[in-house]
Amino acid sequence: MKVIDLSLTVDEETQFPGFPRSKVYGKADSKNEIRKVATVEENKASSHEVKLCTQHFTHYDAPSHYFVKGLDNDEVPLDWLVGEAVVFDMMHKQPGEAVTAEDLENSGVEMKPGDIVVIRTGWTDRAFGTFEFWDKMIYLSTDAAEWLMERGIKSLAQDFMTCDSPLHPPKGREHSSPDWSPNHQTFLGNDVCLIEWCTNLGAIQEERVLFSCAPTKLKGTEGAPCRVFAIEGLL
Repeated sequence: MKVIDLSLTVDEETQFPGFPRSKVYGKADSKNEIRKVATVEENKASSHEVKLCTQHFTHYDAPSHYFVKGLDNDEVPLDWLVGEAVVFDMMHKQPGEAVTAEDLENSGVEMKPGDIVVIRTGWTDRAFGTFEFWDKMIYLSTDAAEWLMERGIKSLAQDFMTCDSPLHPPKGREHSSPDWSPNHQTFLGNDVCLIEWCTNLGAIQEERVLFSCAPTKLKGTEGAPCRVFAIEGLL
């Protein structure tokens, strides 16, 4: 058995750790803080206070991320986020390119209904923490989202954008449009959770693995930071 960590390390120093709100719709970007509030030397035990946006670093989106009446983070059943996963290798994708239905179809990977789907491009490993990560984002096409839905996906984990490039969406799908970010609407509207900014996906050697996304159980939030990992050798 081999356990593979797929989670980014949370810190205060990383630049651009989450969706660039300031550039997309004019809201201030969140900052992360990790502050020591007790020490072993002074208090016999150490503890920290943490301020962290739910959409920063490796995290997942619950349905309420896009739907007012969707399930919140603390209401999502854990079996939506744990189970057998199938890996699509898209490491050949270049900055700014899309992962399409044709790419998935031609991959030769056999997807089963109820699978958690992992799509890897290596983009988080290459560029997370830089402006380029957002500016030249690899993204998932709408026909790829439809392809996955037709085959009974349970949850989607990836290291690139679930939908259009956030800074360069196609005409008619800008943030001011009702058609903004259609793949989020498609997945979350059907209770397919999105596990975003995974890292180290290239370390997975097997096509089918046991997959786990363990979010912090924050009440009333639209998502949460996660420890994500895959286990090889059990299937």
